[in-house]
Amino acid sequence: MALVLLAPLAVGLLAISCCAAPLQSKPQAVVTFPGELVSTLSDLELAEGYLLRFGYITDAEEKTGSKHVSLAKALRKMQKQLGLEETGQLDAGTLEAMRAPRCGVPDVGTFLTFEGDLKWDHMDLTYRVMNYSPDLDRAVIDDAFKRAFKVWSDVTPLTFTQIYSGEADIMIMFGSQEHGDGYPFDGKDGLLAHAFPPGQGIQGDAHFDDDELWTLGAGLVVKTRHGNANGADCHFPFVFEGHSYSRCITEGRTDGLPWCATTASYDRDKKYGFCPNERE
Repeated sequence: MALVLLAPLAVGLLAISCCAAPLQSKPQAVVTFPGELVSTLSDLELAEGYLLRFGYITDAEEKTGSKHVSLAKALRKMQKQLGLEETGQLDAGTLEAMRAPRCGVPDVGTFLTFEGDLKWDHMDLTYRVMNYSPDLDRAVIDDAFKRAFKVWSDVTPLTFTQIYSGEADIMIMFGSQEHGDGYPFDGKDGLLAHAFPPGQGIQGDAHFDDDELWTLGAGLVVKTRHGNANGADCHFPFVFEGHSYSRCITEGRTDGLPWCATTASYDRDKKYGFCPNERE
């Protein structure tokens, strides 16, 4: 069963310009994984669509129908770009590469992330989680976004404050299929999430496909038992005796029972619980 890692993807969606994208008449999603590449198309249809979408065949060639003539040339260019053997043929390795999930940004050409110089006009930003995935507890989702925003506030002048009502600079939501922004999700796998550049309204917002199975980057949520944290979830990563851990550990114990801290720092808060194990 496929798992989608929430924390790392959330970090990526917070990037204002993580990669280049073609200019569009409306904001283009920053993070896309083209699930439609894995389809019932014939090998030739798959190749032509891939080469056009990612810049190896030009729009002019597509409109005039000359893309068939230049297919071998385009394939060699694509194979060279991806480090494949330059055969100019639709061999097994080339088809495998075309079917693999990837960023939706073209590989070649002159592209900009978004049209214009879009950036925040203030440094103290707010965010709001509009709804929650049933895959994770609300507190876990809130914590994942808090840590994702901290990645950016640690290295930029920006600050991020969560609010619980009203309009925030960054509105975060989980949605399925068509969810109101003109960029419908595609069900499980394929497209995972998308975000929009800074600005008013939908600008600045981030959307996650609720048909995915979401978990944390450090693994599944681990609920503790016993200890002194009243059954709280493990907090990954956590600090114990100056070392950071992203898993349950037996360090510090003589009975070999796995445990974890339930806050970011056991050294500071002394909150812990025992992880599920076969000895219980």
